[in-house]
Amino acid sequence: MTPTPFAAWTFENVDHPWLWLLLAVAGVLVLFLTYRGIFQRSERRLTWALMLLRGVGLLCLFLALAKPTWTRENEIVDPPRLAVVVDNSLSMSLPDPSGKSRYALAKDAVARLRKALDADRSGPRLTVELFDVNGAPISDLPEQPTVERTDLTRAVRDPVAKLRSKPLVGVVLVSDGMDNTGRQDFRELGNLPVPVYGVGFQPDPNASDLDFAVKPVKAPARVLVNNEIKVEVPVTKKGGAAANATVTIKRGRDTFATQKVAFGPGDGEQVVGLTIKPTEPGDFTFTAAVEAETGERLLANNAVHFPLHVDKERIRVLYVEGFLRYEYKFLKARLEEDPDVRLVPVVRQANPERSDAHPGKDLLTPEGLKNFDIVILGDLEGAYLSGPEYQALVKWLDEKGHALLVLGGYRSFGPDGFRTTPLADVLPVVFADRPPYQTEEPFVMQLTEEGRRHPVFEVSSDRVQDAAAWDNAPHLLGCSLVQRAKPGAEVLAVNPNFKVEDKPAVVAAIQRSGGGGHVMVLLADTTWRWSRLSRIVGQADTRHARFWSQTVRYLAGRGLDDRRPQLVVSTDRPAYEVGKQVTVTLRRQARPGDDLSAAEVGVEVTAAGGKSMPVPVQAGSADPDVFTGTFSPPAGGQYEVAASLKMQGKPVENQATEFRVYGSDLELADPGTNRENLKAMASATGGVYVDVQDAERLAEKMGRKEPRRITRVQRTEFWNSPWLFLAFVGAVTAEWLVRRRNHLV
Repeated sequence: MTPTPFAAWTFENVDHPWLWLLLAVAGVLVLFLTYRGIFQRSERRLTWALMLLRGVGLLCLFLALAKPTWTRENEIVDPPRLAVVVDNSLSMSLPDPSGKSRYALAKDAVARLRKALDADRSGPRLTVELFDVNGAPISDLPEQPTVERTDLTRAVRDPVAKLRSKPLVGVVLVSDGMDNTGRQDFRELGNLPVPVYGVGFQPDPNASDLDFAVKPVKAPARVLVNNEIKVEVPVTKKGGAAANATVTIKRGRDTFATQKVAFGPGDGEQVVGLTIKPTEPGDFTFTAAVEAETGERLLANNAVHFPLHVDKERIRVLYVEGFLRYEYKFLKARLEEDPDVRLVPVVRQANPERSDAHPGKDLLTPEGLKNFDIVILGDLEGAYLSGPEYQALVKWLDEKGHALLVLGGYRSFGPDGFRTTPLADVLPVVFADRPPYQTEEPFVMQLTEEGRRHPVFEVSSDRVQDAAAWDNAPHLLGCSLVQRAKPGAEVLAVNPNFKVEDKPAVVAAIQRSGGGGHVMVLLADTTWRWSRLSRIVGQADTRHARFWSQTVRYLAGRGLDDRRPQLVVSTDRPAYEVGKQVTVTLRRQARPGDDLSAAEVGVEVTAAGGKSMPVPVQAGSADPDVFTGTFSPPAGGQYEVAASLKMQGKPVENQATEFRVYGSDLELADPGTNRENLKAMASATGGVYVDVQDAERLAEKMGRKEPRRITRVQRTEFWNSPWLFLAFVGAVTAEWLVRRRNHLV
């Protein structure tokens, strides 16, 4: 920078100099006449010294009012800059075919380029700014390359950003061109304001340039459990001789599919179709990966994640109800909330004489019933269904996997109910032959020994606790009455407050149908009280929800526990670089009837050396069942993520997954060079590429910019100086003290 000085005095408050001059003359005259009178009275020469002090004080005041300012202008010349980025990653320590290390050749190339730039007089002299491969400014090149990862885009973007206020003419990147970020191209550099000049190395004919990569897979977003789906995995191969590889699809550490593929010499691409069969419902993250039988140069692009939502095959339920009642309202809501149930509710219109009072006629046909696993009949009189509909329903029950549930009510088990229909032969109870057909007395349902063991009444894994839970259940308001259960039927629950034939009245009974399914009757029609009363007192709706979820699953022949994992763990990527942030995601997946809101989740990450580190996780505001945590791996290697779910300190479930971290092993995995990356960067930005032995030729290929001239103005405001104020106060004070001391006041 060459400063050009320029300076000047100015009085900023002096707009009319003649007026200030007139005031100054008048002030001097008044001061002289005043002290002349004092001298005549005292005849002491000290008077003129006092006048001088008073004059100095007034002069300081005069200068302060005139605002004297010293202004200096400097012109600064900012020369054009050239950013030189030297790749100091570990791969630069590898030898060149000449026998020298790539880094040594790079340092020599920078020295020759600098010398050529100094000797070039065709334009303004360039100032060279050095940067390392991470984009950090350096004064001198490091002795040895030590960086464990290479991001070529960052290597040029960061220097451009740091020199954005300077007249930058370009960026020279001296590198072997090995980028291990998995980036496919460098078109994003096209928006750089300056060109990139690449300086690279010729490929070693003895080095392997084999590289397999997996592109985003094509797979459905949602599938049904236990159904086979096809996943298309695009696999690419670059360079190298003919090679074989293995393509796999995994979830965590479990392998779901694998297939060997063969590629010819050179570049190639195949879409590998793999078939997987998810056996558990829930939200999962799968990984598609390729692994070569021989060494390849880049491993970070060998795997990709893809999400998959696995739905359980929904239980198809037809619920036909005679009228809108609380039992219908609560049961319909419960089944519609169940993610594993597809409910078709049908309710009669208010006027049974209307032609449309019986909706869903097409559902109770042989063809319509094929679409359902369970039929629930509510409070209906026997005449509600026609003869063909009863015949279709009975025949449908003879087929495997079909079940019928009949609910209690005044109509269904009254004198005009199902007692005279074909259903009377298939139900597990014998209808009452005389009144009463209904009791209104409140009661607490009592489980039989069969009921205590039956899965529909399971609330927890402890039968003692379950029995206590049902003994303390809210009262039910009456139930329909039947004469007895049929031989072979299981009585699950009774009404202890009402007896029929000297036995407690049957409340719930079940038996097998001819086709292996189940036929069940539930004579109480107020189970909605289990839900409503529990909510009123602030308790969870566990009893009502779990009972109906388990009843539907039992009738459909499903396991009461649908075996979905209650905890799923995944990472946002399958592979990372050292120091890069890993995001771990945990998802709680409650099984039907379970409540995991109070369950605690925990995560530990274990490195290859066996050291475990806890990862704090936190639930998001959008979904309280999704937890995320972050972790920065300090070194390369294979890492294992172990997630746990605990309830009241007891383990509920454990899940694990893996991810790979690439450090120095990634940098040194491929001994080759990649001139094509440097050429692509130069092409995208308007620069050129040269080999390292010709680095000095760039001096004649790059453009020049004129130096930027900046004028800086510096102002010193003396009127605002404390010294001027002190001089005024000192002179006036000294004059007053001397006069007083000598009695000249």
